[in-house]
Amino acid sequence: MLSFTKKMLLKAALLLSMMIQIGAAVIAIGLIRRTRYNVSWILISAGFVLMALRRLFDFSTLFWENHLFSGADVNSWMGILISLLMFIGVIFIRQIFNLQQRIDELRKVSEMRVLSAVIEGEERARQNFARDLHDGLGPLLSSIKMTASAIDTTKLDEANRRIVERTCQTSDDAIVSLKEISNHLSPHLLKNYGLTKALETFAASLLEGTSIEFVMDSAIREKRYAYKIEITLYRIVSELLNNSMKHAAPGKITLKIQEERGKLLLSYQDDGIGYDPKELATEPDSDKMGLDNIGSRIKSLNGEMDIHSRSGEGFNLTLQIPVI
Repeated sequence: MLSFTKKMLLKAALLLSMMIQIGAAVIAIGLIRRTRYNVSWILISAGFVLMALRRLFDFSTLFWENHLFSGADVNSWMGILISLLMFIGVIFIRQIFNLQQRIDELRKVSEMRVLSAVIEGEERARQNFARDLHDGLGPLLSSIKMTASAIDTTKLDEANRRIVERTCQTSDDAIVSLKEISNHLSPHLLKNYGLTKALETFAASLLEGTSIEFVMDSAIREKRYAYKIEITLYRIVSELLNNSMKHAAPGKITLKIQEERGKLLLSYQDDGIGYDPKELATEPDSDKMGLDNIGSRIKSLNGEMDIHSRSGEGFNLTLQIPVI
């Protein structure tokens, strides 16, 4: 009785196993078309079919003896064939993974090129606009100043004399403002003297009249890099300084720049109010303090960025960009 029960359990187990194997084989075969007849998937599907046949053979031996083939021999040869098919299939799958990795690398390079092209186009537009302002509006303002200065104020009453003086002063202010706008759009200090001098001048101008202490530690000083790298870092630091002024209320801002092992390292830190990254993530793009734009600029140079900030604990950004 016990032996009969064991046989029934064995038959049931083999039947269930056979049904599972057949189901797996059917599913695998059904996916061949979706894989566009991929060789590795065809081999794996064949392995599933052989496993199903193996279970079918095991199940059949419970009901009748096969005098043509030894059960052990059939199982052994099927096992060898299944292992061979699976092994070859895995080799092909590895090639697929290698191809996928290559595709990911090409996509990354393509994204970098697109970002780089967009940023370069933006810089060209800035330069063109700055040149148009300087060459177009600049002479007009200078002409207004010269015309107003040529007026003989001794023949005017007090009210008209003040109007002329105010016109001259306003013209002077407009010319200075135009130069500042033009310089920010296309910084001549950056082109002529390099990154360190340009950033020191920009920070001094921006923070003038405030109580914010600015400390810059630059180990590169007179060293020059590709203009694309210099202008990108200039835009990033400009954005960070403006963010600190508008949002952080800091007492001190520290900027460090150095080159190490073929990479340009930059660290920016303020002791302001900081922010909660989780809260910022839910804000619309216009309220993210330009961090997405900064990230895009760094990505265009194949760089890396790391930000640490908490409410009440200031803001710290470090980045590295390959320069070789």
